[in-house]
Amino acid sequence: MDGSGPKRSADCLCVVVSQPVDSVTLCAVGGEMDYLTADALRQSLLEALPTAGAVVVIDLSQVTFFGVAGLRVLMEARSWFGHSGRRLQLITGPRCVDRLLEVAGHAAVFDVIPSLAAVARPKPLGSARASA
Repeated sequence: MDGSGPKRSADCLCVVVSQPVDSVTLCAVGGEMDYLTADALRQSLLEALPTAGAVVVIDLSQVTFFGVAGLRVLMEARSWFGHSGRRLQLITGPRCVDRLLEVAGHAAVFDVIPSLAAVARPKPLGSARASA
């Protein structure tokens, strides 16, 4: 072996955390989100937690593969940011992301917005809940 095995997270996942607007922290994710790369996202989110804005947006629009490990990190992040009084929103788009959220039954659990510009617009009441 040449040592180029499973340590591919740097090559297959890019995570950039920024604060494009006051009170909004953006975590832009691109590439493959699987069990080998999930820790990179987890670590970036944990590092952002202490100084994150009131709204944290995870932009998954550039994700090319989204596995269960990625979903697990999103569920953890929802808990971390929620417990700290912050609102978590997702920008999805790729079918691989939307499909896993649907299949796992988590599509209604997350506040999904179409773009970063939508952060300022309040979401209509009841849109994140299933109707009775």
